[in-house]
Amino acid sequence: MRALGHNRAGRFALAVIFVAALLSSAPAMAEDFVLDGIVALVNGKAVTKFELDERMLPIYEKTRGRVLSADDVAQISQIRRQLLDQMIDDILIQEEAERYKIKVTDNEVQDQVKNFMAQRNLSEDELNRQLSLQRMTRKDFERNMRRDMIKHQIIGGLVSSKVVVTDSEVEAEYKARKSEFSKDSMVQLAILMVPGDQTARDLKSKIEAGAMTFADAANKFSQGPGIGHGGDIGFIAWKDMAPQWNQALQGLKPGQITNPLHVQDFYGLLQVVSLKQGEDLPLDAVREQIFQSLRDAKFEKVFTEYMQKLRDKAVIEYKSL
Repeated sequence: MRALGHNRAGRFALAVIFVAALLSSAPAMAEDFVLDGIVALVNGKAVTKFELDERMLPIYEKTRGRVLSADDVAQISQIRRQLLDQMIDDILIQEEAERYKIKVTDNEVQDQVKNFMAQRNLSEDELNRQLSLQRMTRKDFERNMRRDMIKHQIIGGLVSSKVVVTDSEVEAEYKARKSEFSKDSMVQLAILMVPGDQTARDLKSKIEAGAMTFADAANKFSQGPGIGHGGDIGFIAWKDMAPQWNQALQGLKPGQITNPLHVQDFYGLLQVVSLKQGEDLPLDAVREQIFQSLRDAKFEKVFTEYMQKLRDKAVIEYKSL
């Protein structure tokens, strides 16, 4: 990537000043939202300060009225930078969609939303309630849905040639995780969701070092469900869990935390709170579930490599945050 503009230290210092000003008083906040400067240019396309502030609103609302420590301010600044990087990736994905003449219509997005609801037996009210718990608007949800649809179409050709899961891989996975593939086997989880991979890794390091508990970190910084309850989302049956989660939780014991993983448009940490064992199921009963889990993990790896190549070729200019 050819990066222009201020150095990293300068950008983070400006970000800290911005956050402190935004949270200190109502007049300062109002002024910040009126100014609609440019925070980044991506191949000539602008990301505005207003757009970034909109994405940051859930964080600002959670911290409003609180006295923030220097560590809190630094963490919020890092989240802001990683949200900006996420927005840059969105532009790069959209450019690829235009290059390959890929278009996802509003009707296609709505059809996908209906499929999503049908697969999970959700009504409109239940979906909106779930989005509210995750502090996500319907607009955000549909934007993420559109992004995922475009992403899968772009990577489709690569997936067919690079994402191959063999029978021997499925069998090895079954042996390694046999206790998880059980009838009525469940895990109680807590979740912490933040915009960037590095923020998630930093929080994990602090939790494991004893600087804060998972519950405190979730209540302070998470943009997902379970806020106010330490991120606790209750018991989930292994068989009903997303393949990526299954993969990330492999072999973890109560109290242990996953590495960061993609959760919607965020990076998430999952903590195992407790385990409930069930009756073992034969391989044939869970073969498709294991196959999908392994395939999804490989897909994410291919996509991450693809995005890095796009970033390396792009002209990205960071302005003051």
